[in-house]
Amino acid sequence: MKKITFILAALFMTVTVLNAQTVALHQTGGIQLFNGTNAFTSACNTAAAGDTIYLSGNGFDANVTLDKKLFIYGTGHYADSTSATGKTTLSGSITLNENADGFHLEGITLTGKVSTTYNHSVNNVIIRYCHIVGSIEINGDRSNLAANLTLANNILGYVELQNAQNVLISNNIIKQGISGTYGNIITNNVFLSKLPNGYYENFRGDNNIAANNIFRIQGSYGMVLNGNNNQFFNNLLAFSNPSYGSNATATGNYTDVALTDIFINQTGDLFDYSHNYHLKTPGTYLGTDGTQVGIYGGTHPYKEGAVPSNPHFISATIAPQTNAQGKLEITIKTSAQER
Repeated sequence: MKKITFILAALFMTVTVLNAQTVALHQTGGIQLFNGTNAFTSACNTAAAGDTIYLSGNGFDANVTLDKKLFIYGTGHYADSTSATGKTTLSGSITLNENADGFHLEGITLTGKVSTTYNHSVNNVIIRYCHIVGSIEINGDRSNLAANLTLANNILGYVELQNAQNVLISNNIIKQGISGTYGNIITNNVFLSKLPNGYYENFRGDNNIAANNIFRIQGSYGMVLNGNNNQFFNNLLAFSNPSYGSNATATGNYTDVALTDIFINQTGDLFDYSHNYHLKTPGTYLGTDGTQVGIYGGTHPYKEGAVPSNPHFISATIAPQTNAQGKLEITIKTSAQER
């Protein structure tokens, strides 16, 4: 399987370094290539459940509704880790229907949102190493819950979990907070700003465990966290006297930490690729597991450059012209990824 993956990756890299808008659909019977702005949509429409889609470092239109399990990999979204390939950007949104259980997304910037159709139970979804500019929205009235969603090592806009259970939200930079979360685990994230619609909160929900996070917001109402029966352990909060909601358990939290004392380089409440979200004093603010709070602690620390788990292309050298045999020489340097 690894050999097949590297062969596919080498083929795909050839078109990537030539700046092609190319999508490779990997199926049981072989590989099918799609080109152009609509290549991603065409690949999704052609794919069968369980197929894998690889996107080159380029921009694609993407307003798709998926009713099947797909594995989707881009080249990444950090400039310094995609210098050989370019960044993968999907312009639009992805909607998941009931049969999209097992959907897997890595290594892309999505300008819109990933959402589920109202009251559709879409289970075992994994989204990691992505930049979701818009939102993650699991929609419904909790009569047909989605389960086992994992959001890890992402940059996320706004997260709405009104119809989800057994969700792990780990080691993400979250720009606008989490709402509607019930009974989920929220650990080692960085929250930059308040929820939409004027709420002075990073967090709204009930019966959650929130540990080892950094809540950067400083709201004039003193309400950073809200809901019922939540548990807050070893979180770092910039506010001096935060509200934890009703009937909360709150132990080991670090409060009233000056904003200028948290990160090596970070200002304002907007995400910026030029910022450095490492802690100035990581040994001072420890989480429940003894590692530092924030995205670089925990079991799966934030991966520098958010490099996706498929083979990563470090550099590519293309000869300016063909050789005497009429062949174009291309030298590609790759590295395998452990996760």
